[in-house]
Amino acid sequence: MKEDFKEIEEQLSKRAGDRLQAYFSDDQVEHLFLLAKSDIGVCRNGGRRGTRYAAQNIMNCLKKMQVQNGESLSLKEKTVITDRDAHDFNRLQEKEIENITQGLAESSKNIIHFGGGHDHVYPLLKSIEKESRKILVINIDAHLDTRTDELYHSGTPFRQFANETTGEFKLIQLGIHDFANAKSNYQKLKTGEMDIYGLDQMREWTKSFTQNISPKLDELTENFRDYTVVLSLDCDALSSDIMSGVSAVNHKGIPANCVEQIFTWYKELKQERKYLGIYEYNPLFDDLSQKGARYLSALIYAFLF
Repeated sequence: MKEDFKEIEEQLSKRAGDRLQAYFSDDQVEHLFLLAKSDIGVCRNGGRRGTRYAAQNIMNCLKKMQVQNGESLSLKEKTVITDRDAHDFNRLQEKEIENITQGLAESSKNIIHFGGGHDHVYPLLKSIEKESRKILVINIDAHLDTRTDELYHSGTPFRQFANETTGEFKLIQLGIHDFANAKSNYQKLKTGEMDIYGLDQMREWTKSFTQNISPKLDELTENFRDYTVVLSLDCDALSSDIMSGVSAVNHKGIPANCVEQIFTWYKELKQERKYLGIYEYNPLFDDLSQKGARYLSALIYAFLF
C-alpha cells in the first residue's frame, strides 16, 4: 500500500496548536521554568551521569500535553546553567545563582526549577534569600542531602546553604530512609532546624497512604506562616514502580499519589510566589516509555492548572 505521508505529516502538525508548547514566549510570564542542565554535582557525589538531560527531557514531555482552556496561560523557559558554562564547580554554582536571580527579578507567579542533581537547589535557595530572610524548605527525598563533605556536590546542598545563610532557615525532610544516610548526615545544621520524617511516619499519618497528607502538612508548617515555602522533590524519593530513572532507585519509595497530594497542597498554599524544584531524574536510566518524565510532566501540568 502506498501512503501519502506528506499529507499525514501536515495533519499531525495541526495538533500542535492545542499543546502547551504554543503558550511559551520570551515575554513577561506567569510561570517561569528554570532549566539546570548540569550533572557535575552528581558525579562529584559518585552518582551516574545523565541528569544533565533531565530538564529538557521533562520540558519536551510537558510541551506535548494538550491544553483545554489556556487563554490566560503564559509560560517561559530559561536555561540557567550547563556543564560548559564553567570548568570549576564553585564557579558553576555562582553563575547559576546569578542567572536564577535574574529570572526571579521577573514578576512571575511561579518559579519551577528543573535539575540536574539536587545540588541545584542550593543556587535556588541562595537566590531566594536575596528576597526573603525566612525560608522553609519541604524536601521530599530518600536522602537528607546534608553530607558533611568538604567538597560540595549533590549530597550537600542543604548543609551548604545552612553553613552560609544569615537568615532564618527551616528544613522539613519527608520520606527519609535511615539505610540511605550516613550517621554524619544527621548532625545539627549550623543555621536553622531540620525535622526528619521517614516513610513509616508518613504511612502512619495517612493510614497506609489511604488518607490525604495535607492536614499533616498544615500542622508541620503552622508556626512558619511568615516564611517563604520552597518545595523540593528529589526523584529518588518516589517508589521504583514509577521512578526507575534515578541514580539510587528506591525499592521502598513514596507512592505516587502521596507526592501528588503534597504538590496539590503546595499549589493551594497562600503564598504570592511559589518555588518548586524537581531534581535527580536521569532519563538515561528510564525505560523506553519515559514513564518517569511523563509522571513528572503530569505533576507540573496539574500544578499549572
